[in-house]
Amino acid sequence: MIRLMIDDMYDSMPWEAIDAVVFDVGNVLLTYQAQELLDKLVPERPDLHEELTIRIFKSPYWCMRDRNSATLEEVIAAMSSNAPELEPYVRRVMTGWIDLPPIQEGIEALKACKRHGVKLYALTNYADEEFAYACRQHEFFSLFDGFVVSARVHLIKPGHEIYEHLTRTFGLDPERTLFIDDTPGNIEGALHCGWQGLCYNRAGKLAHFFAE
Repeated sequence: MIRLMIDDMYDSMPWEAIDAVVFDVGNVLLTYQAQELLDKLVPERPDLHEELTIRIFKSPYWCMRDRNSATLEEVIAAMSSNAPELEPYVRRVMTGWIDLPPIQEGIEALKACKRHGVKLYALTNYADEEFAYACRQHEFFSLFDGFVVSARVHLIKPGHEIYEHLTRTFGLDPERTLFIDDTPGNIEGALHCGWQGLCYNRAGKLAHFFAE
């Protein structure tokens, strides 16, 4: 039997049914769009953007950073292997992408959860140093009660182990835990582990669901 997402069962947040809300970070709380980053970081070479997208953002090497199974230098070298002329651009993107603008809709949902007294956690695929930088740059991270960062636990969404790790670490009831993520596969992983899920796949969805 298919497990439904929470917004397919309720028109608005059922506060009485949820003890903890778990937020993804990228594209829920911070804007993370490959093309926007390339426009910003490599504006003078739009002809390279497609190749850089494939080599950087769509590469398994990016996942290695998220899992902390490779260093930044190793990943830069791998991404520019057999194309050394691209190494300066790869390096520029890999060291410069971390300044991500906030998504106000996601932050307002986070604040609404805080006002209602539910526990707040972040579950994110993120490199360790880059996540620490984001926490220093954005005050809203202080609202969280805890974090599970892929690079710190060497696990990655949507593998079920990372959801189960968060459940065990913070003593959560999966049935009363809501996960918000922009990636359908990550939500499917949470549903598989018995969590509630909400896929933030269009603007306005969080504003409507968490309206007070």
